[in-house]
Order: sequence, then C-alpha cells, then structure tokens
Amino acid sequence: MSLAAPLNTPPPEEAVVVIVPDPATKTALIDALCDSPRRLSVVLMAPNPDDAAALAARFPRSYVHLSKPGLLPSRLRARVVVQLDPGQGMPWHMRRFISLCKRRGIPVFGVSMADHAPQLTALSPSADEALPDQGDVYEVADHLISAMGFERGDGPVLGALARAAQRLMHGRAHILLAPLARRIASREALSTHLGQPHTIMCLGNGPSSADPRLAALPHDALFRVNHQWMQDGYMTKADVIFAGVKKSMRAAGPALIGVASGRKEQALLGTRLLTPWRGRLRYVVVEEITDLGEALNGPLRPTTGAVMLAAAIALAPRRLIVAGMDMFSDKAGAYPGRTQAVNAYTAAHDRDTDAAFIRAHLARYDGEIMTFSPAFSELAQSVAGGRFTLVNPAQT
Repeated sequence: MSLAAPLNTPPPEEAVVVIVPDPATKTALIDALCDSPRRLSVVLMAPNPDDAAALAARFPRSYVHLSKPGLLPSRLRARVVVQLDPGQGMPWHMRRFISLCKRRGIPVFGVSMADHAPQLTALSPSADEALPDQGDVYEVADHLISAMGFERGDGPVLGALARAAQRLMHGRAHILLAPLARRIASREALSTHLGQPHTIMCLGNGPSSADPRLAALPHDALFRVNHQWMQDGYMTKADVIFAGVKKSMRAAGPALIGVASGRKEQALLGTRLLTPWRGRLRYVVVEEITDLGEALNGPLRPTTGAVMLAAAIALAPRRLIVAGMDMFSDKAGAYPGRTQAVNAYTAAHDRDTDAAFIRAHLARYDGEIMTFSPAFSELAQSVAGGRFTLVNPAQT
C-alpha cells in the first residue's frame, strides 16, 4: 500500500472531491473511487485536523485537504463534488465551497447509505443527468467518474464576458476585437493560412511523438496537442496548437490555436481576453471546418489529439505523418520521459470513444499515412473500406 500524501497536497490529476463531514461515515464508495483504473485523483475534504489525519491514514491513495475559508475548486482540480450524508450539518466554509462549485457548473452529488447500498441524489442542475438506479458502490463510482467529463462553466461573470466576446467574433462587430483576437472561420481560410499544405505532421503526446526520425521528415504544417511538449525542446515550431484545457490555451501564446467546439471557444476567449500580454489570439473552431457529429456531446468525448486528426483530414493533404497517437497503450508510458504519469485515459475520454471517432474520420481520407505509432497503425488497419495507404516508416 502506498504512503498517504501529505495533507493539503495539490492533486496531480483532475479530481472527484468527496466532502466527508464525519470519518465514521461508511466509506466503501471512497474505496471504489480509489480503485478506478482511470486517470484521476480522489480528494477528501475534512472539517477539522483530527478528521483529516484519520482520513489520510484510512485512504492513502487519496489527497486529503482540510476544509478552510477561501479554498477554491481550482485548488483541488474539482470536476465532480460528492457530499456524503447530505443531511448532516457542515461548517460554513464547506457550504461555501459547494456553492462555488455550483456557480462554476461543477456537478454536485449527495450520497447516503440506504439498506447498505449508496443512494445518489443531484444537488446541482449539472448533476441531474440520468441518475442511475440504486446500485452497488462501484456502479455509483462509475457514474460519478463519468460525470467528470461534462464541460464546466466559467462562472457567471467570466461566462457572460466570454459569451459576449463569442457573439462579437461571429458577427460583423468582430472588428471591435480585431486588435486582440482573430478567428479563422472556414476550412478554406485555414488551408490558405497554412499555405495549402500537402503534408501535415500530427503529433499527439504519446511516447512515439519523441521519435528522432520525425525531425528529418519534410512537412508543410506541424500540428501539436496541448502544451506538455514545449519544455522538451523537440518539434516545437507548431503551426497549429490544438488546446483542450485552459492551461494550454494560455501557454500557446500567439500561435494559432485549434479548439474543438463553440463551448471550447468560449473558454478560450474568456481565458485569453483577460490575459492580453500572452499575445494576439488567433484561433479556429474545428466543428466549423468539419463535421464532428454528436461526438462532442455527453460525458465521453474524443481526445484533443483525435480532434486534431479530424482537422488535418478536413484539409485533405496528400500525406499525413502521425506520431504520439499511442492510445495509452505504449509500454513506455503515457508521455515521453514521464514515467510517473498514469498510462490511462482521463475521465472525459476512453479508448472505445476515441477509436470510433478516429475510424469515422479516417474513412473520409484518401491519401497516404505514415505513422510511428503501432497502436495507431493497428487502429487504421481496422477501418472498413479505407481508401488511404499506410506507409511503414522503416520502408522510406
């Protein structure tokens, strides 16, 4: 059994936050959450130091935080909040934390024990999504983890600002924001901006994205995902950075940013318009340049890497070079040189969803694909009636 993390340690992954007003409460649900193979953190919030110490000893795989005034959901990376025994009294700062989560659109659930089985109730509008029938703790844990995938809001003030900016960007008044932001509104405009690329290199963040052979391959445009690769100093001159999280949206600076949806566009605008020192914002919304269907709806969505690939295919290049799309199946781990990272999908994604989305877009592609990822090669070969040609890098 691993040692417990020190109290108030920031969680390494997005989290299920469990508010535990009394450690004597039946806590089998916490065990079930900690047992999940998904990449997430379980954060326990305790009302006093003694209870916090007891929880840390009982659940060494969790991250225990002492409830205190001013504790923000962002500090705990909260994506779902669970209040055990919701009828039980709580300190005012715990109630304040729950209120902040509701304002941000974070799903908040109550869980009580009924006949030795957990009973789940919705305590916020965003949690009221097809609540399951009463089940065992693992079924309830699965539902809570799936709810982590729903998009959060930005709060009433920032959300209103982002929506207003989005309306301006889509209307004739976009000229008002021109000094701060430019939106590329069509596939043709994106292709022109990139110089009608014949070869697009698409790099996900898996281990094969660090293959040294990539640097020698000619390409007209380089697409990258999020920002983890920036510190590695390899293949960093990206023409488009596809960003799924706000930290990456900020880190992209003046580079052209690709976001999946209108909802992500709101997050981007709210994030970047308040940080103009990061450079003028330039961006494209992928669902405006290619049909993504219903894939972005619901708690399980394609990864940002899969969305990047869809955007590249929409531009119809003659050749795609694909690496780093390792589907969290490479024995080297999740990311190059980061052996501590859990080699698994996060709560908002899974392999089946990702694979189905990628197959659907590969079926539209008529060209040549060179891939350095065995997992991606296997997936591409499973596309029924595919018109593309797979090229083994060793044969070039």
